[in-house]
Amino acid sequence: MTVDAKVLRAFAVNVNAIGLTGVSRTIYIAVLASFLLVSGLCHLAAPLSTDHWMRSIRTVRWLGAALLVLAIPSVIWRGWYFWTLLLALAASGIWRLCFPQNSIRVQRTIYPRRVHGLLLIGGAFLVWALRP
Repeated sequence: MTVDAKVLRAFAVNVNAIGLTGVSRTIYIAVLASFLLVSGLCHLAAPLSTDHWMRSIRTVRWLGAALLVLAIPSVIWRGWYFWTLLLALAASGIWRLCFPQNSIRVQRTIYPRRVHGLLLIGGAFLVWALRP
């Protein structure tokens, strides 16, 4: 057996040992938590700019579509954690994609952007802390 074949065989064993699914889940959770954290920090650091951007129907619809795309991996993986993520991401994404005016009105009248930023940061913390 050549050196290259040994390296490939060792790599295959290592990938199987850690489980590629486990790695992809970890990456997915890290991306989702980072997305929520950055969004929350934008809401806190620049509430006026965030309010300006989030008043646009086009931006809100784009965000809804992005949330629905982020929900797709949760369909594949089982368990309460991923089903909860699927429910939250899909509900939020559908609301923003199908009813952007309603989403804009509710978020502007119920609470300020800073509160939404804190909720997003809390969500990022929970996504990371409760990961399976």
